[in-house]
Amino acid sequence: MKPPLPYTIRPMQPGDIPTVATIEQLSFPTPWPASSFQYELHYGSHSSYQALLKPQTHEAAPAEGGWRSRLRRMVGLPEVPQESRVIGYVGLRFQSAEAHVSTIAVHPDWRGKGLGELLLLAAIEQALELGSRIVSLEVRASNRIAQSLYRKVGFHFTSVQRGYYRDGEDAWLLAVEVNRDVYRTHLAHLRQALEARLCAQLPAGGQNGRDTL
Repeated sequence: MKPPLPYTIRPMQPGDIPTVATIEQLSFPTPWPASSFQYELHYGSHSSYQALLKPQTHEAAPAEGGWRSRLRRMVGLPEVPQESRVIGYVGLRFQSAEAHVSTIAVHPDWRGKGLGELLLLAAIEQALELGSRIVSLEVRASNRIAQSLYRKVGFHFTSVQRGYYRDGEDAWLLAVEVNRDVYRTHLAHLRQALEARLCAQLPAGGQNGRDTL
């Protein structure tokens, strides 16, 4: 029996936005403001955003609603916020039979572990579940690391958008047809290999258009 995956991917929540905006600022020269994520979560009826959570630690934490929490409320002090476990995110926008990866990033401290690939696979799997035929995305012409990952997952070059980014850099438009049986098999193999890699990173005995991965 294989061990459970140490990372969790769930729908992004409004409370995640401050952490997501921080990762955004650390990841891109022209970052989205927090208000863009707020708009997408509240009004993006044709979009979906997911957050990646780091593994749970085994450190004991005060139970919510305990005596410390009650005492703080009695004396009028604010609740102590819990540290966010969000370390990455991915967004999709849907139009007809196409799903477009609008943003994807992992916190710099967590890069190089395969988590960008995990987010990308999760986005493609969601696109398939919702009936998309094609998944597309933009990548900076200079971002060789992200381009290598996208090629591994099956994306191919379709066109150049000159001066797409606000700093004037070109974007490469990539796409992959995902609803073919041969691609679904490829996706399953990628997922299996990645899960084995992520589980192997755990210490023995327990768990501890935008393209920055």
